[in-house]
Amino acid sequence: MNRSILTFVLCFMGTAVSYAQSSTSPYTVFGIGSIDVENHGQYAGMGGLGIGIRQMNTLNSANPAALSGIQRQKFIMDVSVYGSGSLYSGQGRHSVSGTGNLERAGIGFRIGDFVCAGAWIVPLSMTEYRISKSSFVEGSDDKFTTYYTGSGGLHKASLSLAFNITENLSAGITGSVIMGTVTHHESSDYWSAARKATCNITPYLDFGIQYRHSAGNNSSVTAGITGGYKKKVSMRNIYEVSAASDSSSVVDKVSPNTVQYIPAYIGGGISYSSRTITVGLDYTFQNWSSIDSGSDVVRYKNRSRLTAGLCWTPNRYDIRRYWKKISYLFGISADDSYLTVSGKSGLNWALSAGMSFPVRTSTSLYWSLRFKRYSYPV
Repeated sequence: MNRSILTFVLCFMGTAVSYAQSSTSPYTVFGIGSIDVENHGQYAGMGGLGIGIRQMNTLNSANPAALSGIQRQKFIMDVSVYGSGSLYSGQGRHSVSGTGNLERAGIGFRIGDFVCAGAWIVPLSMTEYRISKSSFVEGSDDKFTTYYTGSGGLHKASLSLAFNITENLSAGITGSVIMGTVTHHESSDYWSAARKATCNITPYLDFGIQYRHSAGNNSSVTAGITGGYKKKVSMRNIYEVSAASDSSSVVDKVSPNTVQYIPAYIGGGISYSSRTITVGLDYTFQNWSSIDSGSDVVRYKNRSRLTAGLCWTPNRYDIRRYWKKISYLFGISADDSYLTVSGKSGLNWALSAGMSFPVRTSTSLYWSLRFKRYSYPV
């Protein structure tokens, strides 16, 4: 137990340091970046679904009610390593990028006949973009290029509780503290400027319920609902400006706090599980239209996301052939952008694949890879 907790703490620290380098998207230039609604850990390879999945002795951050599947005398540790590749298209141009890192670490255990608990750190938002713009020097034919880059993001350190209301019905609540820093940087041959916006530690709650129905022959159908409310996030801002010829002449300016928002959301999911296969479908809705973007050209709109996933395990109880205990995961998802530019929006889709490697009875290591195509309206 002590070794497991120490490993979790080290992974927790590593995740907090490396987070927000897992993807690149021009959408993330606005606000606190792109809000992450995907599940991580084992279910990342299934497209990030999990609202309607409840499996024994697994961690599922998509729905706190799913923790009710943890059995007595089980201490579950989850370490997630995530890699991604992205293809961007717009105005007839295409670009490809790929990155990867440690994404999530979590633990879970049962603390009574009717209560289970889980703790983890998961990403909440991501800011990662690289944009360049060429302009003419006023009064001449000379051009100069301005580079705009963004990095960082917010994450949640969470504690979840799941309650067994009946044998088949469970409810859960997740209490989190939101933290992190978003950096926007602008540079050219003549100047360099950066704005660092750090989140004041903010409490937040998510909710979920699940109902599991036995379908006989070691199979079941599970349905779930999750939700969260609109939350105001206060950001502390520091500006750094310097001339390209003298980088030591830095001007620090602490501005008044600015306010960003996490949109309200609701999601639903359903899954079918047997001894060898799990298939599921999730839908998530984010109410972005209630938030002001601060721009007349770029506006927020409501966002929907649909995810389908499959997990296949040849024989998770085989004690002689380890390879039969490995799970193979596949997923596909699609979502519309929460941004409109001059009234136009885009559609994104992603393909995911992964594998789950059981290390011990209560510990597993998951690996997944996602390819996502962004189509942005510019």
